Amino acid sequence: MPVRLVQKGPLVSRRSSASLPPSAQVFADLVEGIPQVLGCMKDPAGRYVWSNTGFANRLGIRPDEVVGRTVDELFPVEFARSYAGQDAQVLATGRPLQSHLELIVRADGGIGWYVTSKSRLIGIDRSVWGLAVLSIDLQSQLESAHAGLARMIGRVREQVGHPWRVPELASIAGLSPKQLERLTSRTLGLSPQRLVQRLRLEHAVRLITDTVESLGAISAECGFYDQSSFTKQFRSVLGLTPGAYRRAPS
Repeated sequence: MPVRLVQKGPLVSRRSSASLPPSAQVFADLVEGIPQVLGCMKDPAGRYVWSNTGFANRLGIRPDEVVGRTVDELFPVEFARSYAGQDAQVLATGRPLQSHLELIVRADGGIGWYVTSKSRLIGIDRSVWGLAVLSIDLQSQLESAHAGLARMIGRVREQVGHPWRVPELASIAGLSPKQLERLTSRTLGLSPQRLVQRLRLEHAVRLITDTVESLGAISAECGFYDQSSFTKQFRSVLGLTPGAYRRAPS
């Protein structure tokens, strides 16, 4: 789900890593120095207790400016509600959220796809200490995974309204259709058709954000069958309608 920072409230100091339980310290040590990885931790009440540099950069602030805040203080209400719901479910059930694909608007206005996972953290006394959240920049993953796939994605972005078919996509990637299906499934958890849908939505988000084009015109430009189909797919992936997204505070 796209993210646009909302600045609220006073800033607080970053929690010392000395206060982290062993499981949380291991997580912090693993993700602190990887720029394409966004890592953070929250307490059971939803307050951020730790952020790596990548997550803070995504918001356009420093790690110490993240700590002590909640999603309601950092994100618009539509997006904060979704994040809080995910957190509550993971904390209540103990079942991790794994490989959830989401579209993120970065602090510089750029748009990208990230794969997000969330898991409970257990303290020394075996109680639930909090939540670990990890998001990976999908573009860097794609570029390292397969040059042909990155080339195919670049072509789709250039001609997003084209009625792409799997054999044509596979040819651009230098693969057979079955090889492409296996590669996108393994790398992204998506079929080639679903990947094209995500790229169309990515372009639609840019147009909604940066232009005053009508939603009908955007739907047609991005290759959707009609505006109703566009609205349905937009809401299923991003959690709100194109109109609601356009009205959301920037």
